[in-house]
Amino acid sequence: MMGAMRASLRRGFTLIELLVVITIIALLIGLTLPALGRSREAGRSVVCLSNQRQIGTALAMYASLYKEWIPRESGASESVTRGVPRIPAYPGANRNISWAFNLRPLLDPRADSRFPNLTLQDQYAGANFYRDPSRKKDLHNIHYVANGLTFTRASGAANATCTNVGKPPTQLSRYTRPNSEIIYLTCFIDDPNGQRFGNWYGGNDEFTTSVYYDMWNATNVTGPGSDHTTWQRTAPTRHNGFANAMFFDGHARALKRDLVTNIAMWDDGDYRPQ
Repeated sequence: MMGAMRASLRRGFTLIELLVVITIIALLIGLTLPALGRSREAGRSVVCLSNQRQIGTALAMYASLYKEWIPRESGASESVTRGVPRIPAYPGANRNISWAFNLRPLLDPRADSRFPNLTLQDQYAGANFYRDPSRKKDLHNIHYVANGLTFTRASGAANATCTNVGKPPTQLSRYTRPNSEIIYLTCFIDDPNGQRFGNWYGGNDEFTTSVYYDMWNATNVTGPGSDHTTWQRTAPTRHNGFANAMFFDGHARALKRDLVTNIAMWDDGDYRPQ
């Protein structure tokens, strides 16, 4: 009798009991992993916002140093920008110097006159402050795109006009909207097939590479565009369904998709001829 009782006490789990336990564990893992993923993404989003705020601080320093001038578009607006101050004063520049090239010396003490042509010849590989840690890994070293859009009338008006010619460097005093309401920079969309990288990098140095990381066409903001120059460049849902954006006054925050892709958020209110 006692032996039978001991045998009963030593009895293991039945197959059904094991399956129930395994099912419960799988359900718990299924519930936990998405929350863990969201938590990790929240951390990456904080790093991205910190990088954007550093860029915003550099932009404010640039404006203070150069009588309110700030870099805007490079590559499609060169015909109207003679005499615009530039830092660094890149020898032989044949186009407006981009935001990334202009601001790097204010973010990276290595990017100064000790180097030939004021470049580090690294195509921004060492510019960690230009990184979005949530971006899918690819060969791009700049993960943000800036506001190079030119408007000829208010974006809220009927038939609002955003031209296909970029906005040249402009003084902050020209902007009629509050700087805290105009997006200056946001995260750059993924490039899964490397088509943009193939068109933008090649053997280019920092000066030439950086001119591509801005937006001068409305479809760069809203999508979809017809080719690699007009395709959408914003990444409106990368950070747990939100997009990080830095404004003209230097502050940065997460925005809903419909805001970062709303062309009115990029309108600086300067409709005068350049």
